[in-house]
Amino acid sequence: MRGAEAGSSGRGMEQGPRSAAGQGVDERALLDALDEAVVVLGPDGTVVRSNAAACRLLGDPPAGREPGSETVSLLAEAVRRGRRSFDGPHGGRWLNGRRVPLPDGAVAWLVRDVTEQREVEAALREDRERWTRLSSAARALSGTLNLRRTWGLAARLTVDGLADHCGVTLRTEGAATETAVAGPGGGVAFSADEPLRPSVARVLAEGRREVHDGVPPAQARELCPPGIEPDRAVTVVLLPLMAKGTCFGVMTLVRARPYGAAELSLIGDHADRVALALDAARLHDRQVRMSQRLRSALLPPALPEEAGLRLGAAYRPASEDMLIGGDFYEMLPDPSGGWVFALGDVCGKGVDAAVYTGRVRQALRTAAVVDSAPLAMLELLNRTLMSHDQGGFVTLLVGRPEVLPDGAVRVRLAGGGHPPPLVLRRGGEVETVKVTGMFAGAFDDASFEERDVLLAPGDMLLLYTDGVTEARDDSGRMYGEQRLVRDLGTCAGAPPGAAVERLMQLVLEYLRRREHDDIALLALQAWPEGGP
Repeated sequence: MRGAEAGSSGRGMEQGPRSAAGQGVDERALLDALDEAVVVLGPDGTVVRSNAAACRLLGDPPAGREPGSETVSLLAEAVRRGRRSFDGPHGGRWLNGRRVPLPDGAVAWLVRDVTEQREVEAALREDRERWTRLSSAARALSGTLNLRRTWGLAARLTVDGLADHCGVTLRTEGAATETAVAGPGGGVAFSADEPLRPSVARVLAEGRREVHDGVPPAQARELCPPGIEPDRAVTVVLLPLMAKGTCFGVMTLVRARPYGAAELSLIGDHADRVALALDAARLHDRQVRMSQRLRSALLPPALPEEAGLRLGAAYRPASEDMLIGGDFYEMLPDPSGGWVFALGDVCGKGVDAAVYTGRVRQALRTAAVVDSAPLAMLELLNRTLMSHDQGGFVTLLVGRPEVLPDGAVRVRLAGGGHPPPLVLRRGGEVETVKVTGMFAGAFDDASFEERDVLLAPGDMLLLYTDGVTEARDDSGRMYGEQRLVRDLGTCAGAPPGAAVERLMQLVLEYLRRREHDDIALLALQAWPEGGP
């Protein structure tokens, strides 16, 4: 492997010794059969021998001289600096070389073309990065059920590595279409997509993907989301957003270069994840809107203005998230020009109690039209609830006030198993009004009691639910009727609105943020002397 004549090529060197087995195998033929380039350098650093692969990858290394400009600079640089390996580009390829020591101080450089390997590795890395982004996008999308936020997030996350622009089109309430559009800047804009683009209409109707490569600007503007106007040819992909076999939206991706088969599969998976998140958000949005409609129908009514009377009310549901519950109060006009009031407590809590409360209130409204006498209203309410066999019941008080010529107020009360109301006299004394009766909605033959209460000017009638008296402190002790009587006595001289707010505050302080039942308070006061 030494002794090359100056100026002779390594490929023209005399053949090396025969193999140890004496088979007469040509060493040159063995080297040329290798896929790796082999360049042998003598102890003085000059080229002794090279094989055919070296000629293909490196040029014909000059025998008898050190590797230089005639061969690849990567090898020459590695030899000059005494390195053990090199890795880098050459002539549009990527080469990897390593030095192997040989006897007598010679070395062999083994050089491989790793271009394809690096391309595969790069593709795998890019694929992993895309899947990582998709996984991150899926986590981000699953982190919210707000429809608008999920919608915009779907467009913005798609632009992160999958498209230059993205539009997510959904049909909104009333069959209108709206699109969330995201671009390289990261912002999201919502705009009406009317009239509906024909491409989007097709995908919505057929639920099939459309891929348009090399679309010129004029045609692209018809395919792209609102506001996206390419100035050169682009690829546009429209993907259906499916849920339960129905296409409810379309995701439009726009970018300068075409998508490969693997990328199309990837964005298809991404569209499926987007559809899953958006469908969950749409369902949540429908539930929220239904809850809001129900809530608006069940929230306590505004208090009427009544000559000779002052009114006050306070309400606190067991669940602050619900805003509604099983306690209620109601103010109802009657055909004679007067009005009746009711305060009640439906069995249970939460949504079921709120729904039953709505039925009770509707039945009371009907009863007030038929016969506004409190006892008659309770009897009609009981028959109505029993006829529907809804499995619930309600305790309540129904009353009808009448302002007398001297400024006093006579209140006719009917009771259905409810805690007894209290009367705060203007001097601070508190009286309990016993009104017996049975639950409404529990028994066909339920009986109720009716009695009159007279309020002198300045006197106040307080109705409350058991959420007040059954509120518990840290030790489990109940607030109780005795405490309520005492605290009500401190409200003498206060208007009814201020009185119920004070009582509510005292109960909440007693609870100290612990769980509690629904709480409702309703107060009526005959105007003090000298009032309007």
